[in-house]
Order: sequence, then structure tokens, then C-alpha cells
Amino acid sequence: MLPDWRMTLYDLALSQAPIDLPEDAHRFFYVHQGRAIIDTYGTRVEVQSDEGAFISPHSRIAGDGNVWIYEIGPDGQQLLAAPDLSIVLSRRFPLDLAPAWLLRADRIESTPGSATPRHGHRGPGMRRLIKGRLQAEIGDSIERIDAGHAWFESGLDPVIGTNTHSGNSAFVRVMVLPMELEGGKSSFVPATPQDAAKPRAVVNRLFGEVVMTTTKP
Repeated sequence: MLPDWRMTLYDLALSQAPIDLPEDAHRFFYVHQGRAIIDTYGTRVEVQSDEGAFISPHSRIAGDGNVWIYEIGPDGQQLLAAPDLSIVLSRRFPLDLAPAWLLRADRIESTPGSATPRHGHRGPGMRRLIKGRLQAEIGDSIERIDAGHAWFESGLDPVIGTNTHSGNSAFVRVMVLPMELEGGKSSFVPATPQDAAKPRAVVNRLFGEVVMTTTKP
């Protein structure tokens, strides 16, 4: 049986005291509103709204506005806790870490009325909608996704995402993928040859990738 891992998405308000992050998980942060200042061993980096980056161990986050933190670590480890931090979604999934996996964060945007072909992905991941509205068909379920809503995809269930908003829709996605996809190679797996021939109709912006070789970053 494969060991269980957990992916958790947090909201963090940066209007109060800074938060120190422990060295016990891999984390990516996205600045939804305002700005974030990341201090790692005295080196300060400022990240503006609609940008994101992976967080080095022993980092402190300060600033103002709202930050989304995506965390990936072994199931059972202690989750983050702070007065201005709350859990949005947390999911468990099986993963054999050996020899290594790729952790990728990106931003996906679509135009009004566009729909993806039915597809899966090469690994599990969590998404959260920044703006717009989507209709998500995941396996046998159909769900309306509004701005701020988060959801998890195993990668195995077939998915169709349709932009049902009058403007563009966009979401932030963090996935665990095979190392062979390093460098931004597509994780998209069409359900049928017919789906493979259909246009994707999305714009992808890669935030970054890190390699997972141990339970800690």
C-alpha cells in the first residue's frame, strides 16, 4: 500500500503579525490581493498581487492583503495554525515518493464559453478559482465553481471545465507530477483520440517547479 500524503490550502491575512513557516512540508504561496514580503535568512523578496512562488524553509511572510498557501506533506503531520490563517480545503492522496516527484504551480485562464476536452492529468492536484465562474464535470459529478472556491482532482477522474462567466476565468493550480515533465511539459491526458484533437482553449502561466525527494523541502 502506498503511503498517504496530504495537500492543504490555506487563506492567510497579512494585516497583522508576520507568520513563520516551519521546515516540515513543501509550500507554494500565491498573492491574491496586496503584497507579500518573504524573508529567508535575512534575504527579503517582495511579491505582488497575482504572482506566486515556492517558499524556502524557515521563511517568514509579512505584508498586507491576502495570500493562499498550498502545502504538501505526509499525512498526519501537524497543520499550520495562526490567528489570521484558516484552512480552505485539505485532501489525502497516496504517493510513492521514490525516487522523486515534481511539484508544479501554475495559473490557468480561459475565455467566455470555452471548454476543455475531457481529460485527466499525470498526477493529483488542488485548484482555486481567482476570478470568473466554471462548470466542472469531474467523474460523475457536475459542480459550479465560483471565485474563491477550491477543489481537488485525483488526475484519474475524467474532467471537463467550461467557462460559464461573461469574462475570463482563471485559477491557481498546484500538482504533483512525474519528474519527466520537468520544465513545464504538459500533464494533460486526453480521454479519447477525439478529445486529443480538440483545442485546449486555455492560457497557462508557470509560476515554478520544485523537486520532491524527501518528506521535507
